[in-house]
Amino acid sequence: MSIPIPLSIRLRTARGDLNVTRDVRDLTMRWTDPGGYQSCQVSLDRPLHLQPDEVAYYGDLTVYDGRNGSVVWDGRQEDPGRSAGSQGQVWDIAAVGGQSHTRDRTVPLIYVDRPLAGMDRVDNVTPGGTDTVGADPGDTTGINQSVVLQFPQGLTIAAQGRIAVRYLGLQRTGQKLARTDHTWDAGLTSASFACEAVARTDGSLAGGDIIRIDSWNTAGGGSSPRLIATNFAVGRNTIEFRVIYTGAGGSASNDSHWGSFQQIIVMATRYTASGSEQVTGASYPNNYVLASEIVADLLGRLLPKFDGATATIASTSHQIDQLAYPDGVQPARVLEDLLALEAGHTWRAWERGPTGLYRFEFVPVPTVVRYEADAVDGYDSQGSADGLYNAVSVRWRDSKGVPQVTVRTSTVPALTDAGLTRQGSIDLGSDLGSLAAAQRAGDQWLADRRVTPNAGRLRIARPILDLQTGRMVMPWEIRPGLIRVRGILPRPDALNATTRDGVTVFRIVGGEFRASDAAVTLDLDSYAPSTAQQLATTRQQLARIRR
Repeated sequence: MSIPIPLSIRLRTARGDLNVTRDVRDLTMRWTDPGGYQSCQVSLDRPLHLQPDEVAYYGDLTVYDGRNGSVVWDGRQEDPGRSAGSQGQVWDIAAVGGQSHTRDRTVPLIYVDRPLAGMDRVDNVTPGGTDTVGADPGDTTGINQSVVLQFPQGLTIAAQGRIAVRYLGLQRTGQKLARTDHTWDAGLTSASFACEAVARTDGSLAGGDIIRIDSWNTAGGGSSPRLIATNFAVGRNTIEFRVIYTGAGGSASNDSHWGSFQQIIVMATRYTASGSEQVTGASYPNNYVLASEIVADLLGRLLPKFDGATATIASTSHQIDQLAYPDGVQPARVLEDLLALEAGHTWRAWERGPTGLYRFEFVPVPTVVRYEADAVDGYDSQGSADGLYNAVSVRWRDSKGVPQVTVRTSTVPALTDAGLTRQGSIDLGSDLGSLAAAQRAGDQWLADRRVTPNAGRLRIARPILDLQTGRMVMPWEIRPGLIRVRGILPRPDALNATTRDGVTVFRIVGGEFRASDAAVTLDLDSYAPSTAQQLATTRQQLARIRR
């Protein structure tokens, strides 16, 4: 390497394994938070007429600290470009870090769903029976939305006559039913009519488990969850809701012959982080899921290149009552949605261990200052009052698929003093479709926009103090954490701050190290504006609009 720094670069494929440090012209490596190792660019002085065995698509690229052998960047080769010019012949090898694995697969996925619209009418034993979605006929307030199954007045009903609708979401995604629940109501009291829930496999009308049956009563019935392996067999993947006539035959004498299903929840089985499917009722104690449970499932289900068995997953507490991606989703998008609800957490994929799998962590964002630095090597700020908002409109879809908008507000002293209301917007698509999720996401979004951070980019070209390890660390060793920076808008108590204040204490959300100047540029509080970042943001916004 032309720059005298103690870093070593290793390339590895099925055909070759070589330390290429002596051929390196330049090295650039980047990490982000959330995300972990993101990208690496290595320029090698090599002849173009030979194909090196150690260079290939999806080959390994690892950067080591030559002083102690620790890994400072790790990932896979993605673009082995080549060029020739006045500077000679060069291989430009671009690699991506472990975080790219979260974009390798796009699959339909359902965790917890509260369906009303979109269920299929099945088992048409009683022609003329109706199924509608709307206000419960027995609720004078019109608040409770229901699936209403009715035998209209004058309709002839044979023995075992029934009207049924079926939820096929899990069958379509290839998942299994883990938990289901509902409440119900009826237009009359009669032991000859009942509301039933039936768990089936692959939509078959034969077999199945009648997991709940309630005789009609105008008082209705409340929640009574049904669980995998306790109330229905492992492997069921559809749930059918129906009203049934158990009498000998007759006709509906009035329009009160209806039963309704409300507050329906359907939950799919989840995996442990180590890859075991959970198929006992004890694994599903609630009608909601937690972000930490979803992260574990992603590791065990879709992210085999991450070491789920040793992953660090901090427990969360926010109750997520709707999370379904029937049209397909990447794990990266799920993680993004989870952070919208758990803004106090982050995720990172780091180096590979002895098993060849990336180390993964889902942890709270740092709250204690880790690094001490100053602005002597360079600093610039993009801080702007344009980042302040005291209102936000959150677009989401309810269980009927109808678009809804929830507006959340907060107090921002600077805007209050100026007599301004600045309102932003968030689109949750149809995946986080519940009022609770909309309120939570809106409040989290506003909390990050109450004070304009003095965000910027800090250049560090010398060792700085790492309070966590108690030693001086080189620029390429700096990782996510809080950093206190002297020499930026000083104030009497600025350097005494121990939590993020956006003036002298910042959260490091990204770092890019260049071997050519042996310096790292840190993104403070927000990513530095770039064409790549703007394109990524635009793609995310377009994807949500399409949904």
